[in-house]
Amino acid sequence: MGRGEEFVVSTKSAKNQPKGDGPHRSRTRSPRETLAGHAPILLFYGIMNPLPLPSGRAGQLVRHHRMSLIPDEGAWFALTYVSPDRVPGPALPERYAGAGDRPLGNAILALVTRRDFSALHRLRTDEIWHFYEGDPLELLLLHADGRDERVLLGCDSLAGQCPQLVVPAGTWMGARPARDEVEAYSFFGCTLAPGFDYSDFEPGWGDELAAAWPARAALIAALTREAFATRPADAAIKETAEQAGTAAAAAVARGRVFTPEAAPELALGPGVTVRELAGRGGVARTEAVSFARFRLEAGRSTGRSRYLGGDEHFVVLSGTGFATLAAGRFSVGPGAVVVIPRGEPHAMTAGADGPLEFLTVLAPAFDPTNYRPEP
Repeated sequence: MGRGEEFVVSTKSAKNQPKGDGPHRSRTRSPRETLAGHAPILLFYGIMNPLPLPSGRAGQLVRHHRMSLIPDEGAWFALTYVSPDRVPGPALPERYAGAGDRPLGNAILALVTRRDFSALHRLRTDEIWHFYEGDPLELLLLHADGRDERVLLGCDSLAGQCPQLVVPAGTWMGARPARDEVEAYSFFGCTLAPGFDYSDFEPGWGDELAAAWPARAALIAALTREAFATRPADAAIKETAEQAGTAAAAAVARGRVFTPEAAPELALGPGVTVRELAGRGGVARTEAVSFARFRLEAGRSTGRSRYLGGDEHFVVLSGTGFATLAAGRFSVGPGAVVVIPRGEPHAMTAGADGPLEFLTVLAPAFDPTNYRPEP
């Protein structure tokens, strides 16, 4: 399979970065070099994509629209609109029971390839798909009443393609370009009302979907990522607890009560790890807040960056180190709170005596279009 230019840092590239938060050499940088050294922040905020960009025009579109990979689902996307108006949780339909407020609506641009397909999932909201360009989009729909559909989205209406399609709430859906070639891609958009929240997203387990729709088993397998091929026993236990109505067990199952260890510890390079607790890819899926636990071994740094979407807050849990802000370099230790105003360059660095652990908090959840790495 062809490889396009990598827009974001991989774990391998992060390993080659110098310790500390000093400036890099002053010269023109490639996209990979510009973001190098920022692996922890990039992954926490969902814009560190471990895969290379698609080749050809698909990669150009991803780069142009500054797209990121959707957690679990796998398609490329860019958020283009979120309504400033909110709908209170109690005013939403019954299927949103227990949910928080939602924006009135939102819209995204999206792109899939045969590698970066949209894996089977369902939402609590009707979703409208709009086709823009590229290869016709093969969309599999598995309906709650047992029906299934294979729909082609495309521009040629006279040939039976759909330029626009509404996927009803609760329908399992997955998509890929209809043409089975490396360079095949489909570029489209999706709109939702009320707006999307990650708590509305449910990934599909391939074994269960194939058992329920055996005639579509081959396509279900093709639109299922390896991590979701078979439902693990603990996931089944959690679902059983929710169905049994045990309040405490259901709260744990929904990611409302958990310990940091519930989040996988991701190694972002030598001496740098993170557990994403809440946010777009966290244990608690939400767009209301980004919340993660970082661990930096002695001398390691997050790298310098700025965020234009709001203030950031870091809370030191253990260890000592330094917070580098616009006003200078400050020593930090357990209990220290670092407040970083919108747009201020900053970095966190562990001291020489041992690891530095801290929580990062940002509300609302991170918008990658507002992130700026610093040299």
